[in-house]
Amino acid sequence: MRSAPRPISSRRSRSIGWNLRSSAGKSAVSKRFEAVYRSIAHTVKIQDCFCRILVLILDCFDPCFGETAPFIPKTRADRHRMNLRRLLFWFHLVIGLVVGLTICFFAVTGSLMAFQPQIITFAERKISVPEHRPEVPCLAPSESVRKLQPQIGAPPTSFEVFANPRTPAQVMTAPDRIFLADACTGELLGNGPSRVRAFFAHVRDLHRYAAYGGTRYEALHSITIAGNLGFPILILSGLILWIPRQWKKVHLRKALTIRGDLKARARDWNLHTVGGFWLALPLLVISLSGSVMAYDWVNALLYRVAGTPSPQGKEERPKTVDLGNVELLDKLLPLARETDPRWNSLTVRFPIAANSVPFALDEGSGSRPQQKTQLVLSKNGKLTKFDTFDKLPRGRQWRLYGRFLHTGEIFGWVGQSVAFLAALTAVLLVWTGFALSLRRFVAWRTRKARARERAPVLEAV
Repeated sequence: MRSAPRPISSRRSRSIGWNLRSSAGKSAVSKRFEAVYRSIAHTVKIQDCFCRILVLILDCFDPCFGETAPFIPKTRADRHRMNLRRLLFWFHLVIGLVVGLTICFFAVTGSLMAFQPQIITFAERKISVPEHRPEVPCLAPSESVRKLQPQIGAPPTSFEVFANPRTPAQVMTAPDRIFLADACTGELLGNGPSRVRAFFAHVRDLHRYAAYGGTRYEALHSITIAGNLGFPILILSGLILWIPRQWKKVHLRKALTIRGDLKARARDWNLHTVGGFWLALPLLVISLSGSVMAYDWVNALLYRVAGTPSPQGKEERPKTVDLGNVELLDKLLPLARETDPRWNSLTVRFPIAANSVPFALDEGSGSRPQQKTQLVLSKNGKLTKFDTFDKLPRGRQWRLYGRFLHTGEIFGWVGQSVAFLAALTAVLLVWTGFALSLRRFVAWRTRKARARERAPVLEAV
C-alpha cells in the first residue's frame, strides 16, 4: 500500500537549495508563497538569494500578518492565481524600492531638458548676423575658422553653417561648448556660450554620465544606468497588476480616472495606478531607448534584432585638433551646399583628412533623422559618398529613431510635451510608490505592536 505524501512543510526542497521545514512563526501568506515557489522553481529558476529576501519582506510588510491571515481560496486554480499575483506584486515593490531613486534622478534631469531647443532659441533670439554690404566680400571658410580660434581660446571641433544668412554659425569646442559667430567676418557674436547653454550642458552631463564640473563619477554612473534597466520591468509588471480582478464598468472607471475625493493611501494608490497606466507606453519607449544608448550590449542586441551587423567599437574624438587641411573647405563647402537645394544646416568636423572631407547635411532643425544626410567629398571635389537615411542599414535607422524617440523630438513639440509629461509622471510614480511602501511598513509595525499588547503574559509560579 502506497504511503501518503508528506506535507509540504516537512519536505526538503532540493531544487530551491534551502530547507523549508521550519515554518513556525511565518504568516500564512509566506507559507503559500513557499508552496507556489516549489511548483515553479524548475521553470522560472528564481535566484535563491532573491527568494530569501522576498520571503523576509513578505513576513515584514504583508498587511495580513499572523492572526489576520487572508482568506485562502478553496479551489487550486484560485489559489494559484492569487499567489502569482501577490508574488508579482512583491516583485514589483522590491524592484521599485531598489531602483526608485535612480528613476527619479533620470526623470528630473530629463524633464529639465524636455524643451531645451525652444528655450535656447528664445534666450538667443536677439543674437543674429548683421546685414553685410554687398561691396564687402566675405572671408573664405578657412580664414573664418582660423580667425575664430584665438577668440574662443581653443581649436574648434566642429563648424556648422546655416542656409539662413541671418542665423549665426555655431563653433563647438571640447567639451561641447558652443560659440555663436558670423561666418562671413569670422567674429564672435554675444559673450561666448550663454548661461542657458551652460546650464543645459551641466544637466546633460548629469543625465548621461553622472558627471558635474568635468568630473565623471563612474561608480554613480554604473548605478544609475543599471537602475534604468529595472524601469521596463516595473512598467510591464505594473501593467499586469493594473488589470482589474473583475471587468466591470465601475472597476474600470476607478482604474482609469483620477479621483479628487480620496485621501492618504487611497489617493496615492489612485495616482500611482492611473498615472502609470496612461503614461506606460511613453515611459517604456523612453526607458528602452535610454538602455540602448547606455549599454553597448543592448545596442548590439538592437542591431542583431534588426538583422544588421553591429558597429565595432565607439567613435572616439581626437584628443588634439589640427587645422592643417582646413583650406579644403574653401573649395568643398560650396560644393556640399549644392548637393541638396533643401539644406538647412551643414556641419564639418575637425580635424580634416588630407584626401577627403565628410559633411553632415540636415534639411530640418536637427531633430528628425529622416532629414539627415552624410556625404563625403574628395579633395578634387568629387562626391564619393551620399548616404540618405533610406540608404542606412536597418540597425542604424532604428538606433537613430531611438535617439530622437527618447526625447520626443521626432514628433516635434507634441512629442516633447508627451516626454515631459512622462518624466513628471515618473517622479509621481516614485513618490507615490515610496509613500505606499512607507504606509504599509508603518501599518505593519502598528499591528505588530497591538498584537504584542494583546498577547497573554506568562507569570512564573
